[in-house]
Amino acid sequence: MKQATNTISHSYLLIGSGRVARHLSHYFNLLNIQHDSWDRSQDPIAIRHKLNSASHILLAISDSALEGFYRQYLAGYEKTLVHFSGAIQVSGMISAHPLMTFSSDLYDLEIYKKIHLTICGGTLNESLPGLSNPWSEILPEQKALYHTACVLGGNFTSLLIQKMLQIFSDLSIPSTAAEVYLNQILKNNLHSTGHMLTGPLIRKDILTVEKNLESLNNDPYQDIYRSFLTAHWPHYPRK
Repeated sequence: MKQATNTISHSYLLIGSGRVARHLSHYFNLLNIQHDSWDRSQDPIAIRHKLNSASHILLAISDSALEGFYRQYLAGYEKTLVHFSGAIQVSGMISAHPLMTFSSDLYDLEIYKKIHLTICGGTLNESLPGLSNPWSEILPEQKALYHTACVLGGNFTSLLIQKMLQIFSDLSIPSTAAEVYLNQILKNNLHSTGHMLTGPLIRKDILTVEKNLESLNNDPYQDIYRSFLTAHWPHYPRK
C-alpha cells in the first residue's frame, strides 16, 4: 500500500452526475478542493471551455460510455484523463477505482479519506493531486481479476445477506437479529487468523447440508448453495 507524498498545481473538471460523481464532488468540497463539473443535462457547448480550463478531467460515467466520450470530446487534448472503472482500462487514461460502495447518502470526510484507490496507468499524485488516500497499483491485465474479487466480496455478499434477511422476514425474525452475527463474521474474516468457516461446511455435516438444500427446493438459491459446496467441499457426496 502506498501513500501520497506531495501535491501539484491542478484544476479539476468532473464529468458525470451519478453516485460516484456526487460523492467525489462532496469529498472535494469537504477538502476545499476547487473543481468544475459537467454532465449531459448541461449545454454541450460549455464543455469545450471547461475542458480548456482544466488540467485534470475526471470521468465518473458508466463503463460503456467511456470510449465514446473520449472519442467525442477528449481526443487530442493534452490533459490528465482519469476514469473510475474497476473493470476496464481505456488507452490514454489513468484508472483510479475507489474500493467503496456508494449509497444515495453522502459520507463524512473521515470515511472518504480511508477509501482505498486501486490505480492503473499512473500514481495517486498524477491522477488525483490533493488527495492522500491509501492506494495500490495494478497492471491492465490484472484488472479483470481485481474487479471479480470486488464483485465476489461485495455484490455477491450483499445478495446473500439480502436473501438471509428476506428469509428472516418470512419467519418474523427482525433484521436487527442478524447485525451482531454479520458484524462478527466480517470482523473475524478481516482480522483473525486461521479458517473462519463454521457450521455444517467446516464439519462436513452431510445430514444438515441435505436439510438445508431441501429447504431451498424451487428456490434459485439452492443452486447457489450447491455452488459453494462445490467450491469449498469438492468431494461432497451428492445423492
